Amino acid sequence: MQPRLIVAAALVWLDPHRLLVQRRPAGARHGAGALELPGGKVEPGESPRAALRRELVEEWGPAAAELPIGPVAEVLHHVYPGPGPEVLLVVYHVDAGAWQNTEWLAALRLEADAAVVAHDLESLPVAEFLAADREFIDEVRAGRVQPPALPFRP
Repeated sequence: MQPRLIVAAALVWLDPHRLLVQRRPAGARHGAGALELPGGKVEPGESPRAALRRELVEEWGPAAAELPIGPVAEVLHHVYPGPGPEVLLVVYHVDAGAWQNTEWLAALRLEADAAVVAHDLESLPVAEFLAADREFIDEVRAGRVQPPALPFRP
């Protein structure tokens, strides 16, 4: 049995009705081309919040360090079919309100073949997300997961 992976991820809110999500590179080993919440694995000795900050900067560039990370939105559990891992996903609210309109496009410094897209909640393409995220994204799309009052300060 593989060890449980702890992953920190973000619901990145442009406003209470729009999110930024990312598309996995076409060459990714897992979930190529799928949408996902930004984030990544928590390293040994690292808190989930610190891991999320590090991952946002690695994936989106230095401007992401300025995005306020708020409270935990949800803790998700997913077991991928063998030989996949068991994943515990800690999802935080992140306030990207300072990146209104198209300012977020200019702020990002993405890795090659990576993409970030903005979606209104009602148009979130749930089926395009990684399997581990779909049920939660469906809850977000339905409005059952709301951001804390924006702008927020952690």
